[in-house]
Amino acid sequence: MTRPVGFSVLLFLAVFLLVVSSVKPACSASSNGYLNAIYEEWEISEDETMGVVGLSLYHNFSDFFSLGVGSWMAVKGERGGFITLGVDGNLCLPITERIAFESGVFIGAGGGRGGYTLSGGGLMLRPHAQLTYDTGSLGRLSAGISYVRFPNGGSIESTQPYITLSLPFYASMENGWTDDHPDAMAQKRDSSSRSNSLAAVVRDLHAVSGAETLNGAAQRDFTLLGIEWRSYLNDRWYAKLETEGAAGGNSRGYMQILLGGGAQIPVAGNLFVNADASVGGGGGGNVDTGGGLLLDASAGIGYYLTSGLFTGLSGAYVTAPDGSFEATSLALKLGYRSGGSPANDEKGIGRHSEKPSNMRLRLVNQIYFKASDLWRTHQADMNVENIGIQVDGFLDRNWYLTGQGLAAYGGDAGAYMTGLLGLGVRKNIVDKAFVNAEGLFGAAGGGGLATGGGLVWQGNVGLGYDLHPSLSALATVGRIDAFDGDFKADVFGLSLAYNFNSFLLH
Repeated sequence: MTRPVGFSVLLFLAVFLLVVSSVKPACSASSNGYLNAIYEEWEISEDETMGVVGLSLYHNFSDFFSLGVGSWMAVKGERGGFITLGVDGNLCLPITERIAFESGVFIGAGGGRGGYTLSGGGLMLRPHAQLTYDTGSLGRLSAGISYVRFPNGGSIESTQPYITLSLPFYASMENGWTDDHPDAMAQKRDSSSRSNSLAAVVRDLHAVSGAETLNGAAQRDFTLLGIEWRSYLNDRWYAKLETEGAAGGNSRGYMQILLGGGAQIPVAGNLFVNADASVGGGGGGNVDTGGGLLLDASAGIGYYLTSGLFTGLSGAYVTAPDGSFEATSLALKLGYRSGGSPANDEKGIGRHSEKPSNMRLRLVNQIYFKASDLWRTHQADMNVENIGIQVDGFLDRNWYLTGQGLAAYGGDAGAYMTGLLGLGVRKNIVDKAFVNAEGLFGAAGGGGLATGGGLVWQGNVGLGYDLHPSLSALATVGRIDAFDGDFKADVFGLSLAYNFNSFLLH
Protein backbone atom coordinates (compact mmCIF):
# COMPACT_ATOMS: atom_id res chain seq x y z
CA MET A 1 0.00 0.00 0.00
CA THR A 2 1.43 3.34 -1.01
CA ARG A 3 0.18 6.81 -1.75
CA PRO A 4 -3.51 6.01 -2.42
CA VAL A 5 -3.79 4.55 1.09
CA GLY A 6 -3.22 7.91 2.79
CA PHE A 7 -5.55 9.77 0.44
CA SER A 8 -8.32 7.15 0.78
CA VAL A 9 -8.02 7.24 4.58
CA LEU A 10 -8.49 11.01 4.54
CA LEU A 11 -11.47 10.69 2.18
CA PHE A 12 -13.10 8.13 4.48
CA LEU A 13 -12.59 10.37 7.50
CA ALA A 14 -14.00 13.36 5.61
CA VAL A 15 -17.23 11.48 4.89
CA PHE A 16 -17.35 10.23 8.47
CA LEU A 17 -16.96 13.72 9.97
CA LEU A 18 -19.52 15.20 7.56
CA VAL A 19 -22.12 12.58 8.51
CA VAL A 20 -21.71 12.77 12.28
CA SER A 21 -20.77 16.43 12.88
CA SER A 22 -24.38 17.60 13.30
CA VAL A 23 -25.43 14.88 15.77
CA LYS A 24 -25.40 15.42 19.55
CA PRO A 25 -22.97 13.31 21.65
CA ALA A 26 -23.86 10.37 23.89
CA CYS A 27 -22.55 6.84 24.75
CA SER A 28 -20.30 8.57 27.29
CA ALA A 29 -23.20 10.66 28.52
CA SER A 30 -21.29 12.38 31.32
CA SER A 31 -18.87 14.14 28.94
CA ASN A 32 -18.25 15.04 25.31
CA GLY A 33 -15.01 13.10 25.15
CA TYR A 34 -12.83 10.58 26.89
CA LEU A 35 -9.23 9.53 27.47
CA ASN A 36 -8.41 5.92 26.63
CA ALA A 37 -5.54 3.76 27.95
CA ILE A 38 -5.03 0.22 26.56
CA TYR A 39 -2.53 -2.55 27.26
CA GLU A 40 -1.91 -5.55 25.02
CA GLU A 41 0.96 -7.76 23.88
CA TRP A 42 1.85 -8.26 20.23
CA GLU A 43 3.51 -11.44 18.95
CA ILE A 44 6.29 -10.17 16.71
CA SER A 45 8.03 -13.52 16.15
CA GLU A 46 7.72 -17.12 17.30
CA ASP A 47 9.83 -16.43 20.38
CA GLU A 48 9.27 -12.71 21.06
CA THR A 49 6.37 -10.59 22.25
CA MET A 50 6.17 -6.84 22.76
CA GLY A 51 4.01 -5.24 25.44
CA VAL A 52 2.45 -2.00 24.18
CA VAL A 53 0.32 0.77 25.66
CA GLY A 54 -2.15 2.80 23.59
CA LEU A 55 -3.16 6.32 24.65
CA SER A 56 -5.95 8.16 22.80
CA LEU A 57 -8.13 11.23 23.22
CA TYR A 58 -11.61 10.89 21.71
CA HIS A 59 -14.41 13.31 20.92
CA ASN A 60 -18.00 12.02 20.82
CA PHE A 61 -19.58 13.22 17.58
CA SER A 62 -22.89 11.41 18.05
CA ASP A 63 -24.78 8.98 20.26
CA PHE A 64 -22.79 6.11 18.79
CA PHE A 65 -19.64 7.45 17.09
CA SER A 66 -16.40 8.90 18.43
CA LEU A 67 -13.16 9.79 16.73
CA GLY A 68 -9.79 10.05 18.44
CA VAL A 69 -6.11 10.74 17.95
CA GLY A 70 -3.58 8.59 19.71
CA SER A 71 -0.32 6.72 19.96
CA TRP A 72 0.96 3.21 20.59
CA MET A 73 4.29 2.68 22.38
CA ALA A 74 6.39 -0.27 23.49
CA VAL A 75 6.78 -0.63 27.28
CA LYS A 76 7.77 -4.29 27.70
CA GLY A 77 10.19 -6.58 25.88
CA GLU A 78 13.23 -5.52 23.87
CA ARG A 79 11.84 -2.84 21.56
CA GLY A 80 11.95 0.42 23.52
CA GLY A 81 11.31 3.29 21.11
CA PHE A 82 8.77 1.49 18.94
CA ILE A 83 6.05 4.17 18.65
CA THR A 84 3.18 4.83 16.25
CA LEU A 85 0.79 7.78 15.76
CA GLY A 86 -2.64 7.85 14.15
CA VAL A 87 -6.40 8.24 14.31
CA ASP A 88 -8.98 5.91 15.82
CA GLY A 89 -12.68 5.63 14.98
CA ASN A 90 -15.04 3.90 17.43
CA LEU A 91 -18.64 2.63 17.26
CA CYS A 92 -20.51 2.15 20.56
CA LEU A 93 -23.76 0.14 20.81
CA PRO A 94 -25.42 -0.03 24.26
CA ILE A 95 -26.63 -3.42 25.52
CA THR A 96 -27.82 -2.35 28.99
CA GLU A 97 -27.53 0.90 30.95
CA ARG A 98 -23.96 0.01 31.91
CA ILE A 99 -22.79 -2.53 29.32
CA ALA A 100 -21.98 -1.75 25.68
CA PHE A 101 -20.39 -3.40 22.66
CA GLU A 102 -17.71 -1.30 20.95
CA SER A 103 -15.77 -1.75 17.74
CA GLY A 104 -13.49 0.36 15.61
CA VAL A 105 -10.18 0.68 13.79
CA PHE A 106 -6.91 2.55 14.36
CA ILE A 107 -5.12 3.78 11.25
CA GLY A 108 -1.65 5.15 11.78
CA ALA A 109 2.05 4.87 11.08
CA GLY A 110 5.38 4.56 12.82
CA GLY A 111 7.92 2.04 14.01
CA GLY A 112 11.25 2.12 15.76
CA ARG A 113 13.61 -0.46 17.16
CA GLY A 114 13.60 -3.26 14.64
CA GLY A 115 13.47 -0.84 11.72
CA TYR A 116 12.07 -1.97 8.42
CA THR A 117 11.80 -5.64 9.44
CA LEU A 118 9.03 -4.98 11.97
CA SER A 119 7.07 -2.05 10.56
CA GLY A 120 8.01 -2.05 6.87
CA GLY A 121 6.98 1.26 5.36
CA GLY A 122 5.30 2.10 8.67
CA LEU A 123 1.56 1.78 7.95
CA MET A 124 -0.35 0.29 10.92
CA LEU A 125 -3.91 -1.07 10.99
CA ARG A 126 -5.62 -2.22 14.20
CA PRO A 127 -9.31 -3.23 14.12
CA HIS A 128 -10.78 -4.17 17.51
CA ALA A 129 -13.94 -5.31 19.30
CA GLN A 130 -14.71 -5.13 23.01
CA LEU A 131 -17.30 -5.28 25.78
CA THR A 132 -17.40 -2.23 28.04
CA TYR A 133 -18.73 -1.79 31.57
CA ASP A 134 -19.44 1.71 32.87
CA THR A 135 -18.47 1.83 36.56
CA GLY A 136 -19.59 5.42 36.99
CA SER A 137 -17.04 7.37 39.04
CA LEU A 138 -14.14 5.04 38.14
CA GLY A 139 -14.65 5.34 34.38
CA ARG A 140 -15.31 2.59 31.85
CA LEU A 141 -13.54 -0.78 31.91
CA SER A 142 -13.27 -2.87 28.75
CA ALA A 143 -11.90 -6.19 27.57
CA GLY A 144 -11.61 -7.17 23.94
CA ILE A 145 -9.69 -8.66 21.05
CA SER A 146 -7.62 -6.77 18.48
CA TYR A 147 -5.81 -7.62 15.26
CA VAL A 148 -2.65 -5.66 14.42
CA ARG A 149 -0.94 -5.62 11.05
CA PHE A 150 1.76 -3.55 9.35
CA PRO A 151 0.76 -4.32 5.74
CA ASN A 152 3.30 -2.18 3.91
CA GLY A 153 6.13 -4.73 4.12
CA GLY A 154 6.21 -5.19 7.89
CA SER A 155 6.47 -8.52 9.71
CA ILE A 156 4.08 -7.78 12.59
CA GLU A 157 0.74 -9.55 12.28
CA SER A 158 -0.82 -10.46 15.62
CA THR A 159 -4.17 -11.20 17.26
CA GLN A 160 -4.42 -10.69 21.01
CA PRO A 161 -6.70 -9.86 23.97
CA TYR A 162 -6.49 -6.46 25.66
CA ILE A 163 -7.85 -4.42 28.55
CA THR A 164 -8.88 -0.76 28.52
CA LEU A 165 -9.62 2.05 30.98
CA SER A 166 -11.56 5.09 29.71
CA LEU A 167 -11.92 8.29 31.73
CA PRO A 168 -14.24 11.19 30.82
CA PHE A 169 -12.69 14.30 29.31
CA TYR A 170 -14.49 17.58 29.91
CA ALA A 171 -14.22 20.45 27.43
CA SER A 172 -16.66 22.93 25.95
CA MET A 173 -16.68 22.28 22.20
CA GLU A 174 -19.08 23.23 19.41
CA ASN A 175 -18.93 22.42 15.70
CA GLY A 176 -17.96 25.31 13.45
CA TRP A 177 -16.39 28.62 14.40
CA THR A 178 -17.69 31.59 16.40
CA ASP A 179 -16.88 34.99 14.91
CA ASP A 180 -19.27 37.61 16.20
CA HIS A 181 -20.90 36.45 19.41
CA PRO A 182 -18.46 34.56 21.67
CA ASP A 183 -20.57 35.36 24.74
CA ALA A 184 -23.36 33.15 23.40
CA MET A 185 -21.16 30.10 23.62
CA ALA A 186 -19.84 31.10 27.02
CA GLN A 187 -23.41 31.15 28.36
CA LYS A 188 -24.00 27.62 27.05
CA ARG A 189 -20.75 26.34 28.53
CA ASP A 190 -20.95 23.13 30.57
CA SER A 191 -20.29 23.86 34.22
CA SER A 192 -18.19 20.68 34.40
CA SER A 193 -15.65 22.06 31.90
CA ARG A 194 -12.15 22.17 33.29
CA SER A 195 -9.19 24.46 32.98
CA ASN A 196 -6.53 23.31 30.49
CA SER A 197 -3.05 24.47 29.58
CA LEU A 198 -0.73 23.89 26.65
CA ALA A 199 2.99 24.67 26.76
CA ALA A 200 5.99 24.39 24.47
CA VAL A 201 8.86 22.58 26.21
CA VAL A 202 12.63 22.58 25.65
CA ARG A 203 14.29 19.94 27.84
CA ASP A 204 18.03 19.25 28.19
CA LEU A 205 18.71 15.65 29.28
CA HIS A 206 21.95 14.99 31.16
CA ALA A 207 22.74 11.27 31.25
CA VAL A 208 23.98 9.94 34.59
CA SER A 209 27.27 8.10 34.89
CA GLY A 210 26.86 4.52 33.78
CA ALA A 211 24.10 5.14 31.23
CA GLU A 212 25.04 3.44 27.95
CA THR A 213 23.77 3.41 24.39
CA LEU A 214 22.57 0.20 22.76
CA ASN A 215 26.05 -0.46 21.38
CA GLY A 216 27.69 -0.06 24.80
CA ALA A 217 29.10 3.46 24.44
CA ALA A 218 28.59 6.13 27.10
CA GLN A 219 25.26 7.89 26.63
CA ARG A 220 25.76 11.54 25.74
CA ASP A 221 23.53 14.45 26.72
CA PHE A 222 20.84 15.53 24.26
CA THR A 223 18.00 18.04 23.91
CA LEU A 224 14.27 17.41 23.52
CA LEU A 225 11.61 19.67 22.03
CA GLY A 226 7.88 19.09 22.51
CA ILE A 227 4.63 20.04 24.19
CA GLU A 228 2.96 19.50 27.57
CA TRP A 229 -0.82 19.51 27.99
CA ARG A 230 -2.52 19.67 31.40
CA SER A 231 -6.15 19.25 32.37
CA TYR A 232 -6.87 20.66 35.83
CA LEU A 233 -9.13 18.53 38.01
CA ASN A 234 -9.59 21.50 40.39
CA ASP A 235 -7.66 24.63 41.35
CA ARG A 236 -4.62 22.59 42.39
CA TRP A 237 -4.51 19.04 40.96
CA TYR A 238 -3.96 18.23 37.29
CA ALA A 239 -3.44 15.38 34.85
CA LYS A 240 -0.84 15.84 32.12
CA LEU A 241 0.33 14.46 28.78
CA GLU A 242 3.81 15.27 27.51
CA THR A 243 5.39 14.32 24.20
CA GLU A 244 8.89 15.24 23.03
CA GLY A 245 11.48 14.30 20.43
CA ALA A 246 15.24 14.72 20.11
CA ALA A 247 16.22 18.04 18.53
CA GLY A 248 19.87 18.27 19.50
CA GLY A 249 22.79 15.98 20.39
CA ASN A 250 23.63 12.53 19.05
CA SER A 251 20.34 10.75 19.77
CA ARG A 252 18.21 11.83 16.82
CA GLY A 253 15.13 9.66 16.47
CA TYR A 254 14.56 9.46 20.23
CA MET A 255 10.95 10.13 21.25
CA GLN A 256 9.03 9.88 24.51
CA ILE A 257 5.36 10.12 25.53
CA LEU A 258 4.53 10.53 29.23
CA LEU A 259 1.20 10.49 31.08
CA GLY A 260 0.91 11.56 34.71
CA GLY A 261 -0.42 13.97 37.29
CA GLY A 262 0.62 16.48 39.90
CA ALA A 263 -0.21 19.62 41.82
CA GLN A 264 0.28 23.33 41.24
CA ILE A 265 0.42 25.54 44.34
CA PRO A 266 0.37 29.37 44.44
CA VAL A 267 3.24 30.99 46.37
CA ALA A 268 3.03 34.77 46.09
CA GLY A 269 1.43 37.03 43.53
CA ASN A 270 1.69 35.34 40.13
CA LEU A 271 4.38 32.90 41.27
CA PHE A 272 3.60 29.20 41.70
CA VAL A 273 5.38 25.89 42.28
CA ASN A 274 4.43 22.49 40.91
CA ALA A 275 5.44 18.84 41.17
CA ASP A 276 4.31 15.77 39.23
CA ALA A 277 5.09 12.16 38.37
CA SER A 278 4.59 10.42 35.03
CA VAL A 279 4.88 7.05 33.34
CA GLY A 280 5.13 6.35 29.62
CA GLY A 281 7.18 4.96 26.80
CA GLY A 282 10.17 6.10 24.82
CA GLY A 283 13.35 5.21 23.01
CA GLY A 284 15.05 5.32 19.65
CA GLY A 285 18.20 7.23 18.75
CA ASN A 286 20.34 4.35 20.11
CA VAL A 287 19.19 5.19 23.67
CA ASP A 288 18.97 2.07 25.85
CA THR A 289 15.44 2.18 27.29
CA GLY A 290 15.07 -1.63 27.35
CA GLY A 291 11.43 -2.50 26.69
CA GLY A 292 10.58 1.22 26.50
CA LEU A 293 8.96 1.86 29.89
CA LEU A 294 9.88 5.28 31.34
CA LEU A 295 9.34 6.76 34.81
CA ASP A 296 9.63 10.51 35.31
CA ALA A 297 9.40 12.81 38.36
CA SER A 298 9.71 16.60 38.19
CA ALA A 299 9.37 19.76 40.25
CA GLY A 300 9.55 23.40 39.22
CA ILE A 301 8.48 27.00 39.51
CA GLY A 302 6.40 29.17 37.22
CA TYR A 303 5.12 32.69 36.77
CA TYR A 304 1.98 34.06 35.09
CA LEU A 305 3.08 36.82 32.70
CA THR A 306 -0.59 37.68 31.99
CA SER A 307 -3.92 36.24 33.15
CA GLY A 308 -3.24 33.03 31.19
CA LEU A 309 0.25 33.20 29.68
CA PHE A 310 2.91 31.59 31.86
CA THR A 311 6.55 30.56 31.83
CA GLY A 312 8.20 27.89 33.93
CA LEU A 313 11.45 26.17 34.81
CA SER A 314 11.55 22.58 36.09
CA GLY A 315 14.04 19.89 36.99
CA ALA A 316 13.32 16.19 36.53
CA TYR A 317 14.69 12.69 36.84
CA VAL A 318 13.81 10.09 34.22
CA THR A 319 14.74 6.41 34.18
CA ALA A 320 14.09 3.29 32.11
CA PRO A 321 13.60 0.47 34.67
CA ASP A 322 14.71 -2.31 32.32
CA GLY A 323 17.36 -0.36 30.42
CA SER A 324 20.55 1.48 31.37
CA PHE A 325 19.15 4.93 30.51
CA GLU A 326 18.95 7.37 33.44
CA ALA A 327 19.08 11.15 33.22
CA THR A 328 18.41 14.38 35.03
CA SER A 329 16.90 17.21 33.06
CA LEU A 330 16.23 20.94 33.08
CA ALA A 331 13.20 22.16 31.12
CA LEU A 332 12.02 25.60 30.05
CA LYS A 333 8.30 26.02 29.33
CA LEU A 334 6.12 28.71 27.76
CA GLY A 335 2.38 28.12 27.71
CA TYR A 336 -1.19 29.31 28.14
CA ARG A 337 -3.78 28.21 30.70
CA SER A 338 -7.47 28.65 29.94
CA GLY A 339 -11.00 27.58 30.69
CA GLY A 340 -12.62 26.32 33.87
CA SER A 341 -13.38 28.45 36.87
CA PRO A 342 -10.90 31.22 37.65
CA ALA A 343 -8.46 30.02 40.30
CA ASN A 344 -6.83 32.16 42.98
CA ASP A 345 -8.22 35.37 41.53
CA GLU A 346 -7.17 37.33 44.58
CA LYS A 347 -3.55 36.66 43.61
CA GLY A 348 -4.02 37.03 39.89
CA ILE A 349 -3.07 33.43 39.21
CA GLY A 350 -4.90 31.45 36.59
CA ARG A 351 -7.51 34.10 35.86
CA HIS A 352 -9.03 32.94 32.57
CA SER A 353 -11.16 34.70 30.01
CA GLU A 354 -14.49 33.15 29.08
CA LYS A 355 -14.02 33.84 25.36
CA PRO A 356 -14.07 30.66 23.21
CA SER A 357 -11.23 29.93 20.83
CA ASN A 358 -11.56 28.83 17.22
CA MET A 359 -9.69 25.54 16.77
CA ARG A 360 -8.85 23.32 13.82
CA LEU A 361 -7.88 19.64 13.90
CA ARG A 362 -6.32 18.47 10.64
CA LEU A 363 -5.82 14.91 9.42
CA VAL A 364 -2.75 15.24 7.23
CA ASN A 365 -1.10 13.29 4.43
CA GLN A 366 2.30 14.67 3.38
CA ILE A 367 4.67 13.38 0.69
CA TYR A 368 8.39 14.25 0.78
CA PHE A 369 10.21 14.57 -2.56
CA LYS A 370 14.01 14.47 -2.77
CA ALA A 371 15.67 17.89 -2.71
CA SER A 372 19.19 16.67 -1.89
CA ASP A 373 21.09 13.61 -3.08
CA LEU A 374 22.09 12.78 0.51
CA TRP A 375 18.69 13.32 2.11
CA ARG A 376 18.36 9.59 2.99
CA THR A 377 20.84 6.90 3.98
CA HIS A 378 18.96 4.34 1.86
CA GLN A 379 16.33 4.36 -0.93
CA ALA A 380 17.34 7.91 -1.83
CA ASP A 381 15.22 7.91 -5.00
CA MET A 382 11.98 6.95 -3.21
CA ASN A 383 9.47 9.49 -1.94
CA VAL A 384 8.50 9.32 1.74
CA GLU A 385 4.78 9.29 2.54
CA ASN A 386 3.55 10.41 5.97
CA ILE A 387 0.26 10.53 7.82
CA GLY A 388 -0.61 12.30 11.06
CA ILE A 389 -2.44 15.12 12.77
CA GLN A 390 -2.09 18.89 13.07
CA VAL A 391 -3.80 21.05 15.70
CA ASP A 392 -4.31 24.80 15.15
CA GLY A 393 -5.39 27.23 17.88
CA PHE A 394 -6.46 30.61 16.48
CA LEU A 395 -5.28 33.79 18.21
CA ASP A 396 -7.80 35.80 16.15
CA ARG A 397 -9.79 35.15 12.95
CA ASN A 398 -6.63 34.73 10.86
CA TRP A 399 -3.51 33.96 12.93
CA TYR A 400 -2.99 30.64 14.68
CA LEU A 401 -0.49 28.62 16.70
CA THR A 402 0.07 25.13 15.32
CA GLY A 403 1.55 21.77 16.22
CA GLN A 404 1.86 18.63 14.09
CA GLY A 405 2.88 15.02 14.56
CA LEU A 406 3.54 12.81 11.51
CA ALA A 407 4.88 9.32 10.90
CA ALA A 408 5.96 7.58 7.69
CA TYR A 409 3.73 4.91 6.16
CA GLY A 410 5.38 4.57 2.74
CA GLY A 411 8.69 4.87 0.95
CA ASP A 412 10.62 2.30 3.01
CA ALA A 413 10.95 4.88 5.81
CA GLY A 414 9.18 3.08 8.65
CA ALA A 415 10.12 4.58 12.06
CA TYR A 416 10.47 8.14 10.69
CA MET A 417 8.55 10.62 12.88
CA THR A 418 8.38 14.36 13.23
CA GLY A 419 6.84 16.73 15.77
CA LEU A 420 6.77 20.44 14.88
CA LEU A 421 5.48 23.70 16.41
CA GLY A 422 4.88 27.01 14.67
CA LEU A 423 2.79 29.98 13.62
CA GLY A 424 0.38 30.26 10.68
CA VAL A 425 -2.13 32.49 8.97
CA ARG A 426 -5.44 31.63 7.27
CA LYS A 427 -7.14 34.27 5.11
CA ASN A 428 -10.45 34.03 3.24
CA ILE A 429 -10.24 35.18 -0.38
CA VAL A 430 -13.57 34.51 -2.12
CA ASP A 431 -16.72 32.84 -0.84
CA LYS A 432 -15.58 29.62 0.90
CA ALA A 433 -12.02 29.59 -0.44
CA PHE A 434 -9.00 30.59 1.64
CA VAL A 435 -5.22 30.76 1.52
CA ASN A 436 -3.00 29.31 4.22
CA ALA A 437 0.67 29.77 5.16
CA GLU A 438 2.72 28.55 8.11
CA GLY A 439 6.23 28.15 9.45
CA LEU A 440 7.22 25.40 11.90
CA PHE A 441 10.29 23.94 13.59
CA GLY A 442 10.91 20.97 15.84
CA ALA A 443 12.26 17.42 15.98
CA ALA A 444 12.47 14.72 13.30
CA GLY A 445 14.35 11.47 12.93
CA GLY A 446 14.36 7.77 12.10
CA GLY A 447 13.64 5.89 8.89
CA GLY A 448 17.07 6.61 7.43
CA LEU A 449 16.41 10.33 6.87
CA ALA A 450 19.58 12.37 7.40
CA THR A 451 18.23 14.85 9.98
CA GLY A 452 21.55 15.44 11.78
CA GLY A 453 20.87 16.26 15.44
CA GLY A 454 17.14 16.10 14.76
CA LEU A 455 16.22 19.80 14.59
CA VAL A 456 14.28 20.71 11.42
CA TRP A 457 12.19 23.54 10.00
CA GLN A 458 9.24 23.42 7.60
CA GLY A 459 7.32 26.04 5.64
CA ASN A 460 3.98 25.47 3.86
CA VAL A 461 1.64 27.53 1.67
CA GLY A 462 -1.68 26.33 0.35
CA LEU A 463 -5.25 26.75 -0.83
CA GLY A 464 -8.30 25.52 1.05
CA TYR A 465 -12.07 25.29 0.72
CA ASP A 466 -14.81 25.10 3.38
CA LEU A 467 -16.90 22.04 2.52
CA HIS A 468 -19.12 22.57 5.57
CA PRO A 469 -19.08 24.99 8.55
CA SER A 470 -17.14 22.34 10.49
CA LEU A 471 -15.16 20.70 7.66
CA SER A 472 -12.51 22.05 5.29
CA ALA A 473 -10.11 20.61 2.71
CA LEU A 474 -6.62 22.00 2.19
CA ALA A 475 -3.79 21.37 -0.31
CA THR A 476 -0.28 22.66 0.47
CA VAL A 477 3.21 22.78 -0.96
CA GLY A 478 6.29 23.41 1.13
CA ARG A 479 9.84 22.61 2.12
CA ILE A 480 11.40 20.80 5.09
CA ASP A 481 15.12 21.02 5.94
CA ALA A 482 17.40 19.83 8.72
CA PHE A 483 19.43 22.56 10.44
CA ASP A 484 22.60 20.43 10.69
CA GLY A 485 21.95 17.47 8.41
CA ASP A 486 21.65 16.69 4.71
CA PHE A 487 17.90 16.08 4.89
CA LYS A 488 16.08 18.39 2.45
CA ALA A 489 12.73 17.68 0.84
CA ASP A 490 9.95 19.38 -1.08
CA VAL A 491 6.56 18.65 0.47
CA PHE A 492 3.08 18.16 -0.99
CA GLY A 493 0.24 17.84 1.50
CA LEU A 494 -3.47 17.15 1.59
CA SER A 495 -5.48 17.58 4.78
CA LEU A 496 -9.04 17.49 6.06
CA ALA A 497 -9.84 19.86 8.89
CA TYR A 498 -12.48 19.66 11.59
CA ASN A 499 -13.33 23.23 12.63
CA PHE A 500 -14.67 23.80 16.14
CA ASN A 501 -14.53 26.24 19.02
CA SER A 502 -13.62 25.62 22.62
CA PHE A 503 -12.07 27.24 25.68
CA LEU A 504 -8.60 25.79 25.10
CA LEU A 505 -6.73 29.02 24.31
CA HIS A 506 -8.57 32.09 25.62
